[in-house]
Amino acid sequence: MFEKRLRSLLGVLALGALVLLGRLGQLQIVHADYYRQRAERSLILTPTQLPFVRGSIRDRNGEVLVSDEPCWDLTIDYGVIAAACEEAPSAILREIKRWKRSGRYPKTVPDEQVQAAMREEIAVMWEELSALTARSPEPQSAFVLRRRAREIYDHIAGIRAAVAVRRGFDAPVAEEGQPHAVLTGLDADQQITAREMFARYPWVHVEASSVRRFAVDAEPFAHVLGRMGRVDPDDVATDPEADDPFAEYRADERLGTSGVEYTAERMLRGRRGQITLDRDNTVIEDIEAEHGKDVTLTIHGPLQRRLYRLLGNVVHQHPASSGGAIVVLDVRTRNVLALVSYPSYDPSLFEELYTDLRDDTDRLPLLFRAVNCRYPPGSTIKPLVCLAGLMNGRITPDSRENCTGYLSEENREAWRCWEVRGTSLRKAHGSIDVVEALTGSCNVFMYRLGERLGVDRLCNTFDMAGVGRGSGIGLREDAAGINPTPGWLMANKHQTVTPGTARLFAIGQGELAMTPVQVANMMATYASGRYRPVTLIQTETPTPEWKLPATNEHWQAIRRGIYGVVNSPEGTAHKYVHFENDRYALCGKTGSATAHPWPTSYRVPYVDEFGVKGVVVVREAAKDPAIERFRREHPLWKIDPARVEVATRWPPYPSPDGDNYSHAWFAAFLQPLDAHRQPDWSREAPIALAVLIEFGGSGAQTSGPLATQVAAEVLNVLGGELDARRLDEVH
Repeated sequence: MFEKRLRSLLGVLALGALVLLGRLGQLQIVHADYYRQRAERSLILTPTQLPFVRGSIRDRNGEVLVSDEPCWDLTIDYGVIAAACEEAPSAILREIKRWKRSGRYPKTVPDEQVQAAMREEIAVMWEELSALTARSPEPQSAFVLRRRAREIYDHIAGIRAAVAVRRGFDAPVAEEGQPHAVLTGLDADQQITAREMFARYPWVHVEASSVRRFAVDAEPFAHVLGRMGRVDPDDVATDPEADDPFAEYRADERLGTSGVEYTAERMLRGRRGQITLDRDNTVIEDIEAEHGKDVTLTIHGPLQRRLYRLLGNVVHQHPASSGGAIVVLDVRTRNVLALVSYPSYDPSLFEELYTDLRDDTDRLPLLFRAVNCRYPPGSTIKPLVCLAGLMNGRITPDSRENCTGYLSEENREAWRCWEVRGTSLRKAHGSIDVVEALTGSCNVFMYRLGERLGVDRLCNTFDMAGVGRGSGIGLREDAAGINPTPGWLMANKHQTVTPGTARLFAIGQGELAMTPVQVANMMATYASGRYRPVTLIQTETPTPEWKLPATNEHWQAIRRGIYGVVNSPEGTAHKYVHFENDRYALCGKTGSATAHPWPTSYRVPYVDEFGVKGVVVVREAAKDPAIERFRREHPLWKIDPARVEVATRWPPYPSPDGDNYSHAWFAAFLQPLDAHRQPDWSREAPIALAVLIEFGGSGAQTSGPLATQVAAEVLNVLGGELDARRLDEVH
């Protein structure tokens, strides 16, 4: 019985084995060709990355200021770059194994022979790359191209080190398995030629790319738009998208490093796509690239260009001036309508001009003056000081002070009123109230008011109007102003408050500092009674605002005083500023803020590697950068930092007035007029502006006339828009 069952079981197993063997025979013999083709088709090729198009930056009317333009890059596999740069043979041996596996070199040929052949091919490749650039505007030699390859190699080594710190261990990074651009910005004809020339080098690729192109006459926008720079190791190590292979930064990419390019990086930047093919070029996977979003600015392009030219003309008329800034704001929204810094540069030629721009420490064309430079606000702060006195009950609109030209008759050399230009006399205003003090910009009135308020109350009111904050513009260059509270003075200057401290702050001097965009916003606050941060990039979400706790009577006194500066015979700007318009009055405040010449180069004594002593002059505007640059350029030379001294300054000669230099301010707003051509204080001013001329001297004489031209241009360019708003207010 047992044997019978065993035979049955063995029979079943044998039958199953026969069926299995038959099926295997069918698969391996009858259908062998079919399944061989299926297996080969399942082998997919290396996915191809699809680039995204970076978003454009436009002005408020839609004019494209900068955009991506299609081009092509010539890239080389990292392994070949490493083989060309590493002295040790390990990199080229890795490449030899790779190309032997691919069949480019026979497996039977010894590695030494292949190595010699491959090195010769790489050497010829550099010469052919150089030949490709021969007819371009900037031909590049084989030496320059090899140096570029070395920069890529060192750059990726830095990325690997930075990522190793983040990971906690060293390992290859993705960039070591990718091709990298050695030539960029090829046009259509060049890319066709390149494909033909380098078809025999499988490690050379022509890939679709893009290049940033600027609008015609983009110089007035250079600082605002900002610059692009290569991704560095820190960018890779701190990349918030590091886990997304389609959005992560890669070594040969560029990203925004300043201006709007930096601020709007996440919006402007897109996501790469990817296409994967099998060996029959059948699409296995197709992920479309997501292009970056466009960014629209609040700036009015034509107005920006006109004001840039106006500012340049005035700067060139004053040989001592190194530059300046103009800011125009919409009072209601605090949108920036113009943000001008002079001098600037052609952003399309930045790389070619960089050395000259960097070394121009007299004019500092790379400086974004409108938002990055802090200056004493001078007399533009006086309306805020008077407002502090009114809100704190230290004065009333009817309070009067007597100005004899000096705070104290016993000491006429200290705490004086301003000097009558062209004389040694001090202005004596006599008995004046708040309106008259602002109209005549009386220092003595402010000294006494500052004493009554004290530094704490002054700084509290300054804070309400945004002094000491960033402007809110969102740019990385935006410098916070300085509101020098007693705590700030102790922490930063190791100083305690004295009676003179409040006096200095009351006339906009001392440690008090603001940028041009902050002064323009302060003027908008005078015009509206509200503070709110400024806006540069258009958004549907308005910035928050708050009203200052002042009464209508207080604001009436402040605004009447500012109106009188230009429109009263006693006003400090009346002699120089003439603004005639049927719809608006120019209400402004002059300011002349004491300025000290700044360093433009440093004298560096040194001892070279042979013990020879010498002195070199380094073009830098500050001591630490001068020392750093010297050490970078002369690593073997020794210096004593304590012996490094200023060699030259700007301006290079004493003030023609025989006194200190001063920066020239004029800040203003346009106040609507009524039917009798008198200020209609029931309606809000639509426009506020600030003008600064570095080392310009008198605010009234230098910046005042320019501000008049600025106001005229604003009305010329935006008049229809402002008139439409007037009609809306009336109805």
